[in-house]
Amino acid sequence: MNLALWLNTVWMWKCAGEARAFFRASRHVAQAQADVLVQILHRGRATDFGRAHGFCHIHGPRDYQQHVPLSCYEDYAASVRRIAAGETGILTADPVELLEPTSGTTQGEKLIPCTGSLRRQFQRAVAVWVYDLFRHRPALRHGRAYWSISPALGPRRYSSAGIPIGFEDDAAYLGAVDRFALSRLVAVPSAIACLDDMETFRYCTLLRLLATSDLTLISVWNPTFLTVLLGPLENWHERLCFDLAHGQLSAPVPLPPSLAHRLALRDPDRAAKLAAVFRSGLSWPEKLQRLWPRLALISCWGDAAAARSLPVLRGLFPDVEIQPKGLLATEGCVSFPLLGRAAPALAVRSHFFEFQESQSRNDRSACRLAHELDLGGRYFVVLTTAGGLYRYQLRDEVEVVGFENECPLLRFLGKADLISDLVGEKLAEPHVRAVLDRLFAEHDLTPPFAMVVPINDRPPHYRLYLQAQAQDRDFTWPGFEADLEAGLQENPYYRYAIRLGQLARIDVEVLDPLGEPGWLIYERACMARGQRAGNIKPAALDPGLGWAEAFGSRRGRSVFVNRS
Repeated sequence: MNLALWLNTVWMWKCAGEARAFFRASRHVAQAQADVLVQILHRGRATDFGRAHGFCHIHGPRDYQQHVPLSCYEDYAASVRRIAAGETGILTADPVELLEPTSGTTQGEKLIPCTGSLRRQFQRAVAVWVYDLFRHRPALRHGRAYWSISPALGPRRYSSAGIPIGFEDDAAYLGAVDRFALSRLVAVPSAIACLDDMETFRYCTLLRLLATSDLTLISVWNPTFLTVLLGPLENWHERLCFDLAHGQLSAPVPLPPSLAHRLALRDPDRAAKLAAVFRSGLSWPEKLQRLWPRLALISCWGDAAAARSLPVLRGLFPDVEIQPKGLLATEGCVSFPLLGRAAPALAVRSHFFEFQESQSRNDRSACRLAHELDLGGRYFVVLTTAGGLYRYQLRDEVEVVGFENECPLLRFLGKADLISDLVGEKLAEPHVRAVLDRLFAEHDLTPPFAMVVPINDRPPHYRLYLQAQAQDRDFTWPGFEADLEAGLQENPYYRYAIRLGQLARIDVEVLDPLGEPGWLIYERACMARGQRAGNIKPAALDPGLGWAEAFGSRRGRSVFVNRS
């Protein structure tokens, strides 16, 4: 048995106990969720929050709903500032190990407290996924994996009391045994996360991936992260093969010698094989298959706006299984995938969940428990975690598409609070995404990038940045433009603003299909605002301003809807 097979198998059986516990809980969801809530309340009863909300007097889920109001991040902002300053016992009895940054809707950055108990809640869901994956796809155990690494793109940060801000790498969500296995199984070492130049980060990542002949699994968040990562291979492959052959590192930005020595590899035989593949007349997908012949599965987001990126990924890896991830947020793990199911399963042993019906999300009485959901129902997720978030409105919308015993299977529909409101039009991301998906299907378009943004002009209006594929150069746009405007005017507030002249009609800017990928431009702008790469989610609508400057120099051609 080779080392990878042995370590992966040990990891799989280490996860087996949690998998069995989940499937038992899936038959008794009400009791499983009540048990999770009892554990959280018991540990939190001596905290400032627990005393203020009478945790000692709460005797079940319904009692909990009566004592504790629904919350959003703004309700915790003052408490997080106290935690950052070094105070303890505010939201959790457990010490806060770090503050994990994530993007906010009404502010640039939110800091989410992370405790050991919260980390263990994440690990419960990860364990079931890993066991299911390795048990039913044994080929994955025979090689190494690439687990997404988010570049830091800046110095390590700490709060005024010395609490770290942000994980050093994405594997920090895992337990000690899992991290031990990963440290010997990863194709790309976590040291790459410390690189502060994106091109150098990609170059070093590609060097390590090319050196991995036994790559069996790729796990990334965004499918476009992988397609953008692979994009420079056509220009860099000769230099990469040379570096691999000679054990050096010719990164775009020179690295300190000690770090370059850690990241460089020398494998002349592998380099020669790679060079032969790149010189061949094979198609690009065929070359990728030769580079990593044992690659069996890619795990990435596959719902909501991310689904638009999957056709490109499938085109690159036509023979590789793609498994959509579950719904994982910085605040908590909502669901995880199981092979052969219609959608990811609710993580019933991780956090306590409630669900607001989509049509009445401001009515506290409308919150249902996990065992009360209807097939086909659409809900907004509310979660209570061991990290100190209580009845927290995550603002993610999900649809129940089936059940694993009693456990709901949830498809992610999108962020409920991505709303742009220049003049009262309240344009919402789910509606914009539905319009775009419908139009792309009707017009037979598969753009790798499409995003609507507000343009604060005179008068203000919206713009669709769209990066079509090369074969769409001769596409006739007027019909598409008119259909897009008509779709947005299905929103009565938007239609009214257009008729009053408060808003001009939407314009469309087509990015050069052979130019810099639109996702890369978007990603770079988001990271400049402090977001981590793993937290940047695809969206059909971004309500922020400043996108005209970010995209301005990348235009392919502009087409405009008639504004008369």
